[in-house]
Amino acid sequence: MIEAPQRDAGSPELETRHRVRVRAVATAIADQQSTARRFEVPEEVELRGTVRRRKASPQLPKPAPERKDRRPLLAALVLVVELAVLAGALWAPIFKVTSVKVTGTRLLDTAQVMKAADVSQSIFTMNGDAVAAHVRSLPWVESVKVATALPATVRIAVTEWTPMARVIRGGTEYALAAQGASLRLTPAQAAGLGGIPLLLDLRPNDLRPNSLQTTVSPQLMSVLASAAARFPTVFGVHVVAYEWDQTGTFSLWTSAGWEAVLGDINTPGAIAAIPGQLSALSVLRSALDFAHPTFGYVDLEDTAAPAVGGTPGLPSPVSSALLATFAH
Repeated sequence: MIEAPQRDAGSPELETRHRVRVRAVATAIADQQSTARRFEVPEEVELRGTVRRRKASPQLPKPAPERKDRRPLLAALVLVVELAVLAGALWAPIFKVTSVKVTGTRLLDTAQVMKAADVSQSIFTMNGDAVAAHVRSLPWVESVKVATALPATVRIAVTEWTPMARVIRGGTEYALAAQGASLRLTPAQAAGLGGIPLLLDLRPNDLRPNSLQTTVSPQLMSVLASAAARFPTVFGVHVVAYEWDQTGTFSLWTSAGWEAVLGDINTPGAIAAIPGQLSALSVLRSALDFAHPTFGYVDLEDTAAPAVGGTPGLPSPVSSALLATFAH
């Protein structure tokens, strides 16, 4: 038996036959009559309609109601309250100044200071600088400090000028400060200043100034104050008086009854020369007993050759003025 030769599976003849068969099957399927599927309900079954529930669409949140800006109203209310409180503070009787305490007065009258201060309003409306200025306008006031304390107290601290000399003129005594300030003294005040040197101006009217402020210049007052402070240590005595005599000669009188004659101090450079004159006087301590003198004066107009003479003892104008002071 002769076998037919086998063909490869991938030969063109087999592929053609396969395509023909696929087409035939596809044609048969396409030509086949299709029956529509029907939904049959048995007669005994009653159909009922249903409501189709639709999924609710998500709702957006409602916008928040607009808030009114109440800040201006609150600010207005706060302002009204503050004004009410301020008005109450200004007019409340509890804050009206009822107590004024003055400190630092020695020669000044406290009642005079209080009158010048004129503090009678509310403590909140009081102007401390204005009060201080009123008090400083008084004679003999160097500086003023004003402080307040609730509810109604005012404290006034006064600093007076330091008295450097007492001036007697026309039967009236004045305290004189180095800066030229002067204060008329009562007899009681003059007695309280017994340790302050007297200044006797015995010059005739054509030689002395009319104003107390120009009687002693600040420069001369400073030099005299320094000299008076050193006399007890250097010479063992106190300066009790300064004197301008009828000729205009200026002298320092001591508690031991002798005087240091400085001459005419109104000439140029005379005041600046006073420390040198007092230095020349201190050189004489080895030759003179200043605490128990046998002389009445030391003339220092010529510092190279001081003149010593006279007998100790205060002149009547000086002793009378001192006695009148201590008699008060």
